Amino acid sequence: MVIVALLVVLFTQQKDYRTDAEAARGGNAPAPVQETSPSAEPPASASPSATEASEEAPEDLVDAVTTAAQAVVNRDDDSVINVLGDSTSNTSSEWVYRWAEELGGDAAVTVHTWNPDAGTWYLEPRTYGGGDRDITIWNGSAAEGTPGFPLELDGMIEPEADLTILNYGHWGDPEFVASSLEDLLNTLDAGAEGAAPVVLTAQNPAQPTWVGYADTNRDAMRAAAEERALPVINIEGAFEDYGDWESLLEDEVNPNEDGHQVWAEAVSGYFAG
Repeated sequence: MVIVALLVVLFTQQKDYRTDAEAARGGNAPAPVQETSPSAEPPASASPSATEASEEAPEDLVDAVTTAAQAVVNRDDDSVINVLGDSTSNTSSEWVYRWAEELGGDAAVTVHTWNPDAGTWYLEPRTYGGGDRDITIWNGSAAEGTPGFPLELDGMIEPEADLTILNYGHWGDPEFVASSLEDLLNTLDAGAEGAAPVVLTAQNPAQPTWVGYADTNRDAMRAAAEERALPVINIEGAFEDYGDWESLLEDEVNPNEDGHQVWAEAVSGYFAG
């Protein structure tokens, strides 16, 4: 009997040792059973509504950035806006200046234009309207511009901007456009908490004979915006809603006078809410 008792003790100690060793190694030792009172309710499981809310979170974030961007344009205080773009926004007949003229209805608007020859801003800005508040637009747009331009040209990015609009897509190799756009968005802290709002455009459609990458680059702009929950001004949709959108082009890709008016109206409508 003494021998049997000793064997039982040794077996129990060995079992306890194995259990402790497995726990120390993070093994699959059974978890201790916790007793609950009959009145205790089981933990609540995730409901379908919670899952739907998580799926809708990105859209909510886009709405939040949209609201912040609209507030910059429409608030009573002074505002600074930085436009970074290509040849669809670099001259005085194009949508940036048409939009500025409309904003001049209740504000004093000053537009500084990038001088590609000097690599800095033109000395004389354009002014529109008047009012009790000032809106300053730094238009860093250049012919054949890509998202790489602001990263390479010192001073094109306005560090004090309350809002930045990125207007690219007609120019550049798609791989370069996608990678430089990512770098530019990182530089702007786009989508980060506390950062100034960033809004992208989905540029107008091009004729099938256009040798550039308008469709691919437009998709890259949309994809980058979706990844960071940033809003997009749907210029492509505005042209298509017009009907005969090809009549809005002066060549295979660039808008004519009517096209820029449609573009400006789409931008105004977006910021008006």
